[in-house]
Amino acid sequence: MPNVVDLTLVSQARRALHAVLEERGLGFFLQQASRAPRLDSRRIAWIVEAARRRVGPRVRRDPDALSRTRRVVRRELIRRLADAMLQAGL
Repeated sequence: MPNVVDLTLVSQARRALHAVLEERGLGFFLQQASRAPRLDSRRIAWIVEAARRRVGPRVRRDPDALSRTRRVVRRELIRRLADAMLQAGL
């Protein structure tokens, strides 16, 4: 079953993402050295790793669970970034 996503890991990652967004804002996930807004993949991986630690050893059954969860978090950040750019008039 290659298309099965670990919903526990995704939900924990979203909770961690929302907590960091509340505390630090969307700018925390953007690369500082870039002129155009680009997401920092290290910070996305940091969120997924924090969620993995909360979930425990269940993630190890699926070797692609972490990459799938990073993809979900990245899409959420892209959606929020696009929304923020539209509100700013860019």
